[in-house]
Parts: sequence; C-alpha cells; structure tokens
Amino acid sequence: MISLPVTQPFPWDQLLSYLSTRCIPSFEYIDNQCFNRLHNGKNIIVSFNRDAKQLEININPNTKNSKEIYRRVEQLFYPALSTDIIYKHLSIALPESKMMKGFRPIGCWDPFELCIRTIIGQQVSVAAAQTIMHRLIDRCEILTPQSILDANLEKMGMPERRVQTLRDLGQAVIDTKIDFTWPWSRLDNALSEISGIGPWTRGYLAIRLGRDPDAFPETDVGLIRAAGADDAKNLLDIAKRWQPYRAYAATCLWSLD
Repeated sequence: MISLPVTQPFPWDQLLSYLSTRCIPSFEYIDNQCFNRLHNGKNIIVSFNRDAKQLEININPNTKNSKEIYRRVEQLFYPALSTDIIYKHLSIALPESKMMKGFRPIGCWDPFELCIRTIIGQQVSVAAAQTIMHRLIDRCEILTPQSILDANLEKMGMPERRVQTLRDLGQAVIDTKIDFTWPWSRLDNALSEISGIGPWTRGYLAIRLGRDPDAFPETDVGLIRAAGADDAKNLLDIAKRWQPYRAYAATCLWSLD
C-alpha cells in the first residue's frame, strides 16, 4: 500500500460525488467510497483513511510503476493542498450555502483524456457528455491520440465540427505540437491553435489541468445559474469579489448547484 498524507479539511465524500459524474467510462468509477481506476490492466483503488488522515493506494510501493501511480493520484486529488487561506478569503464574498471548506478542483488521471472529455462537454449537460463518452469508449476502447484518429466517430450525437476538434487534438499530440508536460501557459497557447478549443474549454482546463487558482470560464451556464447572475458579464462582476481564487469558487458552485 502507498499512502499520501492529506491536509485537513479534506471533504472526501463530496470530492468523490463531484468526480462520480465526470469519471472516464470503463476506466474510472466510484464504489464503496473509493476511487477505482483501470491502469495498465490493473484496477487501482484509492481510499481515504480518516483516522490516519491519508489517502491509501492498493499497490505495493516496490512495484515498477508505483511512482507513476503516486503522481497520478496526487494530480487528481491534490491531497497536500492547504485551502485555509483560500476559504478564509471566499467566506467574505461567497454565501455559506455555496461554500465547502477544503473542496478543491479535481485534477485528472490523464491529461489527454481530460481534454477529450472537456471538448465533448462543450454546450451540453454533464449527463449528456457522459453518454457521448460511453459511445466514444465503445468505439475507441482506449483513449489515445491514435485511437481517436482510427475510430469511426460518425453519428456520435455531437456536431461534426466537434468531432474534427477531437481529431485535430489527437493529431497535434502525435505531431508533438502539444505536449502535456509543458507548463500551462505554453500548453494553453498550443491548445488555442486548435479550432474548436475556445475560451470556455481552455478556462475549464486551466482549472483542472493548469491548476490556475483564478481561472474562470464565465460563459459556463451552470456557473451563471448557480451564482444567480443574469449573464456572463454580470457573473464576471460578481466574481471580482472571489479573486484571486475564482477557480475554487467555481468548483464549489458546480458541486453544490
């Protein structure tokens, strides 16, 4: 077993609830208050030991890829993150009913998968995006740049332009025009060169992939509704009070909406 120390507060149940509707179908799921991930043919289980205040991963620390698994779990849950200063600031401007201390943006297991999931989620509900993701996995089996290029993506339930964006992303990764090890600013610039990856998509990815604490996709319909705003411009005005932690405010609003 590998353990990762957790900085309190750490609302594990709420984090899993948020992640449950955004899991990568066939590869990730929540069961018995644990996160399960299929990786290289093995099921990785991550649990939270409340007494020991640590995340626990069901693998031997001496296994060949244990360091990689550790890194992926860390980039998914950010267990060492201290949010005290963040929520002290937000408590002044965000209603108590819209705030959950310790809640933090969920990262990802795999950056390419997250980009695919985010593109599919453009202008559709979370549930609709998951339905399309199921269809995509059925056709690709695995989510890799080459599998996206090789698969038949017709009649997927999304616009052809969005399908092309998926293909363009896959090709860009294969051509090394995009490298997910780059710093976020460079990666963001590269993503902006792909048609169909606009401000909303990059704003959302800036939160989950770029770890930008102030990233804020103000055109998100769910955010506008949850904040009680009239439109994106009004939401930006409201969100001025949340700076420089708008990403955390957004994540709370999404999770509690």
